[in-house]
Amino acid sequence: MGYQDEHNLAHLERRIKELGEQLGTMGDTSDLEELIFLLHQPGWTTPAEYLLVSGIVDAMQEHGKALTTLRQSLITGSRLVSEQAEELNPQPLPPDPDELNPQPLPPDTLEE
Repeated sequence: MGYQDEHNLAHLERRIKELGEQLGTMGDTSDLEELIFLLHQPGWTTPAEYLLVSGIVDAMQEHGKALTTLRQSLITGSRLVSEQAEELNPQPLPPDPDELNPQPLPPDTLEE
């Protein structure tokens, strides 16, 4: 991956928006409500069925906690980066007038 790929802010912004959409769908618990209903139906009586679902629920809970921690770290770290940038350079410096209107070199320096 080249430098330009690593700093493609538009691409990164799209990925962040996609992440937001994915995280947003996690807030819909209607399917979990259905699962609770299904648990009380016939067939959910063996230790194997219990272990299967219980293990997946445990893993999903841990992943949920990890995602919460990662999200907090992402936002907190990004805020710190912005704060440090403001401290180092609170305002963009105006361009040097010589950079806007470069003066030609004297003819005698070109012949060396």
